[in-house]
Amino acid sequence: MFDHKRFKGVLRAGVAAMAVSAGLAAVPGIAAADSTDDYPIPNRILKTTCTVDQYMAAVRDTSPVYYERYMIDYNNRPLDVQQGARDRIYWFFSLDYAGRRQYSENTATNVYFEQMATRWGNWAKLFFNNKGVAAHATDVCNEYPVSDPAVWTWML
Repeated sequence: MFDHKRFKGVLRAGVAAMAVSAGLAAVPGIAAADSTDDYPIPNRILKTTCTVDQYMAAVRDTSPVYYERYMIDYNNRPLDVQQGARDRIYWFFSLDYAGRRQYSENTATNVYFEQMATRWGNWAKLFFNNKGVAAHATDVCNEYPVSDPAVWTWML
């Protein structure tokens, strides 16, 4: 014999449990600002043995739209900002993996860490902000000349 009272009680308990579960799922987790393998800097950039010039030449050929956007933005900056961005990215690429990883951690946890960003917010966008661009470029960057300052010269 079917017990309607018991069925309603079980049904109510089930609905209540689902409501509590849904409510808990809607509560956001605790935010933590830490760097992972791809945040804020793609792991391929942390591990690449390519030089800045090799990487930029590869981006120019594998992701030309991103290269063009970066170079337009770069050329719209004052000369001292352009030089500062070049100096900073060459410095970053001179670091070993541990140094790059620490830099990534520092930029993930301290918004004021990178002083170049106060002069030009997107100074490293070509290098740090797109995992796809980094993946394509780091796949082939070692096929380009180690030193090619022409990668910084782009005609509008």
